[in-house]
Amino acid sequence: MPSEPLPAWVLQQRRRVGNRVRELREARDLSRERLGELAGLDRKTIYRIELAQYGTSVDHLALIARALGVEIGALFT
Repeated sequence: MPSEPLPAWVLQQRRRVGNRVRELREARDLSRERLGELAGLDRKTIYRIELAQYGTSVDHLALIARALGVEIGALFT
């Protein structure tokens, strides 16, 4: 992790991914808690990802994508 603040464009991408996770979760009528259960993650992790408070790993995104029934690339569109 860089010791300096992240560039704005990185944070913007983090927000886009978080918004997309929330959009897909809500389209499937899933709570954060239920998505967390399906993905094997804590609901707080889902919350932090959706609000772009958390720089998540590709592993977490892969788990979330599978729980949502989409390819991981769908989280970036």
